[in-house]
Amino acid sequence: MACILCSANGYAEIGDKRGYTIVKCVGCGFVYTTPLPAEDELATLTKKKSSNFKPHVSISRTIRYRFFASSVKRLFPKNKKIRLLEVGCNHGNFLDVIKKDANFAATGIDLNPAALEYARGRGLDARDGTLESHNFPSGSFDVVVALHVIEHFHDPVRTLSEMNRVLSEGGLLISIVPCVTHIKARLAGINWKYFGPPSHLWYFSPATFAMLLEKTGFTPTFSSSFYNRAHLKTIAKKAKQIP
Repeated sequence: MACILCSANGYAEIGDKRGYTIVKCVGCGFVYTTPLPAEDELATLTKKKSSNFKPHVSISRTIRYRFFASSVKRLFPKNKKIRLLEVGCNHGNFLDVIKKDANFAATGIDLNPAALEYARGRGLDARDGTLESHNFPSGSFDVVVALHVIEHFHDPVRTLSEMNRVLSEGGLLISIVPCVTHIKARLAGINWKYFGPPSHLWYFSPATFAMLLEKTGFTPTFSSSFYNRAHLKTIAKKAKQIP
């Protein structure tokens, strides 16, 4: 499979995991899974997980989400109504924190039926399906939040391009993805916990994630992987519309 970022056809194998091979592109260094599972196979896998769904709600997580919500508000003018879309909202912990905040008008989407049922039971606007399946009007949102979901997308170039389209002019994408160049990932090698196909398909470094953002019409305004966990946190601004 050619690299989705630079189109190079060559790669070096890192190792095998669960019947798949983790490889590193010889052109740009992007790490990904091959062969790529079929898109309907991934959707079926997500729905199967629904049978084992158990909500995870904790005081510590609620506090973290409250801090996160405050951070998002500081990115916009005071008292602005922020139209927010969370892609991969799961059972709605973040949406639940902001549902009574007058500064937010929030929508979530996910593929897990049990998680969505739980989220709707909390009074949240949580919708079933992929981002592409909803065909939101262009410019519908001021910010898209994607926390630990981009690594799951079948086609991240396509989906981030759609995120770009549904964002207003100068809108923001806030994301967290596992960071393959983090010291924990380097020490663990093929045993790194985020090497987990077919659920996790793409493994980003700060450089390769910046390439993906540029390819899909975004400009990073903040990016950091200096955390205890092997995470890359990024804020990117819509710079141009991708045709």
